[in-house]
Amino acid sequence: MSAMLAPPPALPLPTRIRSAWFATPGSALVSVGLFLALLYLAWRAFDWAVLDAVGGTHAQTCRAASGACWAVVVDKHRLVLFGRFPPAEQWRPLLASTLLLAGVGIAALPRFFGRVGISMLAATLIAFVVLMAGGVLGLTPVGTNLWGGLPLTLFLALVACLFGVPLGLGLALARRSTLPALRWLATGYIEGVRGVPLITLLFFGAFVLPLMLPPGWRFDAMLRIAICLTLFSAAYLAEVFRGGLQSVGKGQGEAAHALGFTKLQTLSRVVLPQALRVTIASTVNVFIGAIKDTSLVMIVNVYDLTGALKLAMADPPWRPYFVEMYLVVGAIYLALGFGLALYGRFLERRYALK
Repeated sequence: MSAMLAPPPALPLPTRIRSAWFATPGSALVSVGLFLALLYLAWRAFDWAVLDAVGGTHAQTCRAASGACWAVVVDKHRLVLFGRFPPAEQWRPLLASTLLLAGVGIAALPRFFGRVGISMLAATLIAFVVLMAGGVLGLTPVGTNLWGGLPLTLFLALVACLFGVPLGLGLALARRSTLPALRWLATGYIEGVRGVPLITLLFFGAFVLPLMLPPGWRFDAMLRIAICLTLFSAAYLAEVFRGGLQSVGKGQGEAAHALGFTKLQTLSRVVLPQALRVTIASTVNVFIGAIKDTSLVMIVNVYDLTGALKLAMADPPWRPYFVEMYLVVGAIYLALGFGLALYGRFLERRYALK
């Protein structure tokens, strides 16, 4: 038996940069040009955001400035972050958001996958709702119509992803079912939801559904919006999971059946672990989309992070400085999305086929 060849040694970083960016005179010219352009843009951005920027708390201080006006962030950050939640009670959404992020972060660790992680997320959601709604433990009741800002964005995104996964998995299995009625219903739902824009579902849940239900059956508007986001995410996740299920060869199931596995055991112990592993990147992509999709709820008078920004920018003295606030809100969305992307890469490396 011949010995296995050792992998070639890694080249030094300068050598790799030279071969990638400066291999030919043309490549060197393009690389230098792009570097200088990026350096110029970075300097202009730094000059606008730092050197020529002004602070303070009043719009008058910004009128003569040639750079950014960060006073708008100082003055409006509470409205953007917490929406119309009562100012004296804004410690509650701050604590609720912190608990929610901490709970998601801990439950995302591989050691807590399964029942422990799900129980932790459930407890975190219950604590979030208790802190936000109040009415117990001496907390002042606050209606869901006053929820807004970052806590609402986090809550809606987590609900859409957490409940969208099992629903999407069930739809994917139903679409592959041998029962024609079940397969047709799942296919019709998936294609119907994916064929309409999300705003259509939100309008239906916010305005049309209450008209169709008896007065005693009309539940909270926030819950209706969360259900619409969940149903929308589930339809896209169903197609992601269906692709993963199709990647598992039929021989896997036949081998499990030959070993005496039941259909449920074959699905849970053989097929799903392989199918979910190959869909990590696509699933994370849907989760990132769910975070960004929450920005559409402002169209139905639910003031999430983007909706609260619109409220803040309705103040006439601060309207000329909307760029600064949009940059701050964009940075929050970027941090959430980039964090999910990094987590997805971590899972891909951990569960990659060796």
